[in-house]
Amino acid sequence: MDNFKDNETDIQHLIISSLEGTASEEELLVLQKWLEESEQHFLLFHAYRQDWIQAGCVQRYQTEEAWKKVEHRLFHRMSVKHLFLWTRIAGYAALVVLMIAVGYVFMRRDQDKDQAYVVEGNIEPGGKKAILVLGSDEKVVLGDEAEETLLAGNTTVKKEGNTLVYGEKHAKETAGEYNRLITPRGGEYAVVLADGTKVWLNAESELHYPVHFPEHEREVHLKGEAYFSVSKQAGKPFVVCVGDSRITVLGTEFNVRNYQDEVVATTLVKGAVRIHDAGRECDLTPGQQAVIEADGIRVREVDTDLYTAWKDGYFIYREKTLEDIMKELSRWYDFTYDCQSEELRQMTLTAKLRKFDRVEDIFDILKRTGRLDFATHGKNVTVLAK
Repeated sequence: MDNFKDNETDIQHLIISSLEGTASEEELLVLQKWLEESEQHFLLFHAYRQDWIQAGCVQRYQTEEAWKKVEHRLFHRMSVKHLFLWTRIAGYAALVVLMIAVGYVFMRRDQDKDQAYVVEGNIEPGGKKAILVLGSDEKVVLGDEAEETLLAGNTTVKKEGNTLVYGEKHAKETAGEYNRLITPRGGEYAVVLADGTKVWLNAESELHYPVHFPEHEREVHLKGEAYFSVSKQAGKPFVVCVGDSRITVLGTEFNVRNYQDEVVATTLVKGAVRIHDAGRECDLTPGQQAVIEADGIRVREVDTDLYTAWKDGYFIYREKTLEDIMKELSRWYDFTYDCQSEELRQMTLTAKLRKFDRVEDIFDILKRTGRLDFATHGKNVTVLAK
């Protein structure tokens, strides 16, 4: 069950069977294995919860009763290592029931059809969700719950709104311990590190960082995209590692984009940074962007808002190709897409979009060019020439 999308119907059947009390021992073990396989499976639970709440298909008492049945029949099988995680996830009962009820309705409705039932317009904006992976490999699902205190190994981490906050006074007991913050497609989150540096993590990204920074260095590792507001500490530079490149700062604000199949781009808003890559280096001043390419580091003057607006709830595009726009929108709204032609992919657009608007409203704005249209089938979007 490595690929959820390829086995979604099987998983839905297993969950339904477990709730109905008809699942075999073997089926329960398969379901347990799938739930333990990766952080992404737990994040899928959280994403489904949001859809389920909006769908309003099941009353609260039904949700709770269904969860109790799952808990009784499945959770006692979990290893001690995963029991901590399941305790954290218990608050997300509706996530499982969404998969059950929606999947059950669709399968019953279409059990005699050759093609799967398709829901129109079920693409929702992203939200505040992530997984915190502790040094022990235990995982904590994060969402938009009330403020609380989390135990991360030997330290205490406060969850204030949609931000994790590490305290320096607690972190001194955890030298050498690392945490990871992972956001899925359709998710974003923020963290205040032990030194006071704040990091906003964009969708489909990962930040690897120490619970406590050593005496003479501050180093983190990034996959995806993040905005950094670095706390200034004399003689203790802050280093962001992205692949083979290193970005060194003392106190500054900057954005780093490091998605798979894209070049590494660092955009400086305030202060100064130094880029190191394969023996080459360059210094940036505010308003500059460094792009690491195969033949060197290219520096140019940019409007920083174009590259940092995502942190403040917007997507801003200026003469951007439709391919690049759809790639970013699909990452945030968590859909797949296809363009009818290469000409459409290379079409350039200028727009300012609110990232928490409905995807239908986003597409309406893009359609105002009069040159394109969108066909949505479930979470699949086709871009058409008009």
